[in-house]
Amino acid sequence: MIPADVLAQLADIQPPPEAGWWPPAPGWWVLAALTLVLVAAAVFAGWRRYRRTAPRRAALKQLARYPMPASPDPDWYAGLNRLLKETALAYHPQDNPAGLSGQHWSRFLARTSANPDAPWEVLVQASYRPHSDLPPAEAHKLVAGWIRRQS
Repeated sequence: MIPADVLAQLADIQPPPEAGWWPPAPGWWVLAALTLVLVAAAVFAGWRRYRRTAPRRAALKQLARYPMPASPDPDWYAGLNRLLKETALAYHPQDNPAGLSGQHWSRFLARTSANPDAPWEVLVQASYRPHSDLPPAEAHKLVAGWIRRQS
């Protein structure tokens, strides 16, 4: 039998102290590192996309400021072609778009557009003819669509 004075010395069971929030468990460190890497990758990808689409944004801004005449002359269509060439130089330098003209230029525009059946030849030839069959609104829409397609 156990003597009474030994039993009197016993105390109730004490719970361990509460676990602190710092330092976190290794799983939280891994999750934090993974989150940091993903955020950095997303920021880097967004920055690269922003830089890659800068010529497109500039061309669309310039096109928006381009006046829409009631009866356009060849210079107006030449301005649209010049804007297309500037954008093409930024996105397709390997194709040497600056050296293209006439049918080669219209084929290039058709090949790099979402709408190859569009009247690209009429747009290109409008720069050289006193009157064009392509209305200004349609030409403007055609150029804007081509610029938006570039990436």
